[in-house]
This record gives sequence, structure tokens and C-alpha cells, in this order.
Amino acid sequence: MVDVVNMKRSVWLLFFSMAFFGLFGPSNLSYYWSVYSVFFIFSFAWALYLIYGCERYVVFLATMVFVGVAIFLFLASSLAYVSVSALPSGGGGISIVAALTPIVLVYGVFYIILCTKSTHFPFECIGNRVTSKRRERSKGGYSFGMVAGVSVLIGGMFLKSVDALTSSAVLIVGCTVFSITILILARHSIRGLRTLRTQERCMPVPYTFMEIDEIREARGRWWVGRLFNWMASSRR
Repeated sequence: MVDVVNMKRSVWLLFFSMAFFGLFGPSNLSYYWSVYSVFFIFSFAWALYLIYGCERYVVFLATMVFVGVAIFLFLASSLAYVSVSALPSGGGGISIVAALTPIVLVYGVFYIILCTKSTHFPFECIGNRVTSKRRERSKGGYSFGMVAGVSVLIGGMFLKSVDALTSSAVLIVGCTVFSITILILARHSIRGLRTLRTQERCMPVPYTFMEIDEIREARGRWWVGRLFNWMASSRR
């Protein structure tokens, strides 16, 4: 369920996670910090929009899934680039290929999930209002937390006993596998969002949150929310 409380909490959690892990990117690239600054500003603006202005359920949930996968994928790709670049024969195109490998693998899994037939629709729709089914919420949250906890525990114990090169390889594989795991756990939601997006094309208004009245009321009490409402009404 997307309500006022967990909307703000989940968006800010993902934003600060992106900003924090972005500091560990390939800083040896001359243009990296310029790109990071632009990305930080854009991400901050998008986070404000999701909290204070977004009313489209598909856009909000797709962003949450994408960012969750992208954080670990960025770590895997950046670490692969830095690790291979540090090798005597790892300069030039080899490091770029290494950085692209996790991206290609994760995108391949995402494409397979997106193109396969859905066996379970995880959303409840009343008119143009949508919420996730109770069974899907409890199952997904428990699985994600369990995988994250076990991965951190096993990874921390293992990395203490190996050298730096092996540690980098394990972290690259681990972050890539974790991104794929998130996709697999969210496979029903991804396919469900695909269905909702297809149905939206034939609707006069897009799908919104089941709790949109409470969300609008809360946004009306926040000055940032009133600013977004004013901007939206001015554009209309």
C-alpha cells in the first residue's frame, strides 16, 4: 500500500542510498563528478516530484523497482570497471566491457521477465485507483529483507578471509546477483505494471493511488506540495 507515510520514507531512503553509493563510483574518470552532480540534482528533483506531485501509480512504482535494481547494478558495474582498470592489461576497452557485463546480464533477465506471460496479477483496481494485494505485499517484503540480511552476513564473513582481487570479484558477482534477485522477486509487479500501462492507453485518465484522497490532503498541508499543485494548475 502506498500511503503518505511510506511514500515519503521509501522515496527518501532510495534517494539517499543512490546519493551515498554514487560516491563510490569510478572517480578516476575526469568527468565523473560532473556527471554525479547532474545526476544528484536530477534525482533530488525527481524525489520531490514523486513525494509532492506524482499521482500516477505506474510511474511511482516503476521508479521504485528501477532504482532498487539500479543501485546494486551501479555498484557492480563501477567496481568491475575500477578493478579491471587496475590490472596491468586491463586498460582501454577491456575495462569498459567488464563494466557493461553486469548491465547486459541484468537487462537480459529484465527483458525475459517483461516479455513472459503473467501468471499472477498483484494489483487490485477500483476504477482508476490501484493498490497492491495484501499477499503480494507481505511476501515481497519478507523475501527482500531475508535475502538482504543473509547476503550481508555471508558477504561480510567471507570478505575478511580473502585478498582484495577476490573480494572485488565476489562483490561484483554479489551485486549483480542481488539485482537479478530483486527482479525475480518483483517479477509479478513488473508484469502487472506492464498490464496497467497497456490499459492506461485506452483510459481517459491514468491509474492513480488507492489512497489518493489522503495523499492530496497531506500534500495540501505541505508548502512544497502546494507549489507542485500550483505548477500543475498553471500548466493546465
